Amino acid sequence: MKRIGLLIVCLILSVGFVFAQKIKITGKVLDGSMDKAPFEFANVVLQTSDSVFVTGASTDAKGSFKLDNVQQGDYRLIISAIGYTDLVTDLAGLSKSVDLGELTLDEATQQLREVTVTAANIVNQADRKIVFPSQKQLEASTNGINLLQALMLPRIQVNPLSKSVDMAGGGTVQLCMNGVKVSAEDINALQPADILRIEYLEDPGLRYGNAEAVLNYITRRHETGGSVSLDMMNSPHIVFHNDAVSARLNHKKSEFSVSYRTSPRDFYDCWRSNEETFHFKDGTSLNRYEKGKPGHLQELNHGGSFTYNYQEPEKYQLNAKLGYWGYMQPHTDYRSDLYNVEYPDHVTDMQDYSDQSTHRPYLDLYYQHQLKNKQFLALNLVGTYIYTDSKRSYQERQDGDLLTDIFSGVRGNKYSVIGEGIYEKGFEKGRLSAGLKHTQAFSDNTYAGNLEYKTNMKQADTYLYSEFQGKWNRLNYTVGIGVSRSWLKQEGEEGYQTYTFRPRFSLRYAFTDHFYARLNGDLVNNPPALSELSAVEQMIDSMQIQRGNPALNPYNRFQTNLYMEYRKGKVSVGLSTTCQTNPKAIMESTFIEDGMFVHTYENQDGFRFFNSELNVRAGMLWDILQFSLSGGVNRFRSDGKDYNHTYTNWYYRAEVMAQYKYLTASFSIYNRRNRFWGESMSSGENLHMLSVMYKHKQIAVGVGMVNPFTDNYKRVNETWNKYVSSLKETYVNESSRAFFLTFAWNLQFGRKYQSGGKKIWNQDTDAGVMNTAK
Repeated sequence: MKRIGLLIVCLILSVGFVFAQKIKITGKVLDGSMDKAPFEFANVVLQTSDSVFVTGASTDAKGSFKLDNVQQGDYRLIISAIGYTDLVTDLAGLSKSVDLGELTLDEATQQLREVTVTAANIVNQADRKIVFPSQKQLEASTNGINLLQALMLPRIQVNPLSKSVDMAGGGTVQLCMNGVKVSAEDINALQPADILRIEYLEDPGLRYGNAEAVLNYITRRHETGGSVSLDMMNSPHIVFHNDAVSARLNHKKSEFSVSYRTSPRDFYDCWRSNEETFHFKDGTSLNRYEKGKPGHLQELNHGGSFTYNYQEPEKYQLNAKLGYWGYMQPHTDYRSDLYNVEYPDHVTDMQDYSDQSTHRPYLDLYYQHQLKNKQFLALNLVGTYIYTDSKRSYQERQDGDLLTDIFSGVRGNKYSVIGEGIYEKGFEKGRLSAGLKHTQAFSDNTYAGNLEYKTNMKQADTYLYSEFQGKWNRLNYTVGIGVSRSWLKQEGEEGYQTYTFRPRFSLRYAFTDHFYARLNGDLVNNPPALSELSAVEQMIDSMQIQRGNPALNPYNRFQTNLYMEYRKGKVSVGLSTTCQTNPKAIMESTFIEDGMFVHTYENQDGFRFFNSELNVRAGMLWDILQFSLSGGVNRFRSDGKDYNHTYTNWYYRAEVMAQYKYLTASFSIYNRRNRFWGESMSSGENLHMLSVMYKHKQIAVGVGMVNPFTDNYKRVNETWNKYVSSLKETYVNESSRAFFLTFAWNLQFGRKYQSGGKKIWNQDTDAGVMNTAK
């Protein structure tokens, strides 16, 4: 009897162990069109029987995949790749680990039609989200930017007009392609069919600098053949264009790519109003008001690049990129009636015209090598030249007499070299990384006009860092430490040299399979901009002067962020809270000198910022609809040596997308997300946009309208200084009810495979010249 009882206990314990254990699913995917060669980077998705996403992965270089920590139940395994028929395997009553052996993917007779997955699948990992775009979202997109808009990722904001990507809370988003940091223009030229997945790093490490988030597009590339794409957005009744063309050509281990993008604007119905109050030392004040007249705004933003990539998969990669970016704004012409509020009959005719251009060619050389024992080495060298030419003419006339005539111009040349090296070592329970980055820059600027100056500055920044990422049970952690040295010398001035200790930490804890929280914090050193340090002054108008301050010193920024997310099925809810403090921040300072109001910069007492945002996302609902709603509050506190300001801004954003067969409709709306710094508030955009697109195979055509429900578009700027306070509103009437047409054409040819990823990207974009516009 005792033996029988003991046997029963053992059986019970064995059954309990079976039910408690985690199940593993493995297999190997072969290419049926290539004599069953291993299929690299096929998407592997595990769903419940009612199509709820569970987990996912991609096959490796040998075609193998592994899904860990699967609970018992009924599942469906879907293996997919663009141009291949989906392979669906039912795993009913799964109760133990299983090896599915060799699975073969066959070429589809008609691309993009046999897809089962209809919702974006997201895998939460220790330091990132792995996002697998659904077939619906790929079909609704023509490039990498509007695919990102369709994904509606939490805290990521996409501007469909400027094709820019921003972070909720105002942080910087770093865009990468296979680990290479690229521009939004490069992502805009990326074909959706080439995108395997997107890695969303919500908590990037020290080597990503000041980036609040990183979006890394993992793509395929062709062994032979290549691709050509054209993406256009044009208005038939105003000069408003966003056009891009790109091409790739592959031969064995080499890839050649070229891209070009242009965005011209030409508006004739823009103006500004500006009310300024000047308070003098004797207690008197002057209140002036600009009543704007229609003016001219013309600009061209364009650039391109040529890239050569050579790689030996899993061994090494060499990447060389020659690029150019240019910005021309020949007309920012404002005309106004300027008068004193107390004497509205005494009108002065004011003209404020500016013409500016920037040209930035650069060369980027990159090399990476996979070493033995999970070791990795990457080297990057970037050389940049920035040429700036800016001119401004300001005049005030009364009854034909010239009262004020101000001309200012600056020509600047900046040369910089950025070098960086990264070493990584993988361990069983973590990863150690270390890096060294050095920047050397030289700039000389010539200021001409009513006041003439020449400046010559030398700048050097060195950054040494190390970071370890590990895991303990449900806790993922990252700890890092860095040391930075900043040095600057301006001819005729003392300059500065500072050393900064830069610690960083991140903690992520998964409470359940559906809910996790992440807390991170860091310290970042912020050097003054070269334009702020310039030992020059320029006249703004007859009463105001802009002046640089060579005595500025770098300041530190301390920031912590708490993010919590609950996700189940097709619904996710995220709450983000950010606290930031900037002691001795460089902010504006205004004082009176010889009857003139002088605007300059100083290391003030400090600046604090608080943000909290709630985001709700759902989709695809009924296999047609998805939406994202977010709202939050920004709270600013600015403490200067002679001022204290607080400012609160509530904001919202909503996006809806619906798709039926080949037709896609979307609507987005958001109000102004304003920023405050020092004594100035600058508003965001108050924008809504409606668009409809029809896409079939390689061709997509669409129509849309910007701000269809309003008859004006404006940006607002306020200054709260005790000597000079102002309220400026800038209007661009053509940006309201602006009708546009879209056209996209994507052509693919050749066999695809995924390219290796470059892990470093550096570029210099700071021209270092002073802006004297009102």
